[in-house]
Amino acid sequence: MWGAGEFLCEGLKRSLSSMLPWDIPWYDTSHAIFFAALYGALSVIGIGLMAAVILAVKRLKSGENGSHH
Repeated sequence: MWGAGEFLCEGLKRSLSSMLPWDIPWYDTSHAIFFAALYGALSVIGIGLMAAVILAVKRLKSGENGSHH
């Protein structure tokens, strides 16, 4: 049992040491696909949040008197 655990840990060390883009082995196709999808999804979420904040600030600065509530 000890040998299998050691083997898995050693494989994980070689596979991925951190999630930072410069530490990812991009030559491995599975890593490239997973992290491209992950960073793509995080980018879309970030852009959506930025757009919501910008629109909220614009509406607050425009001084609209007609409130929706």
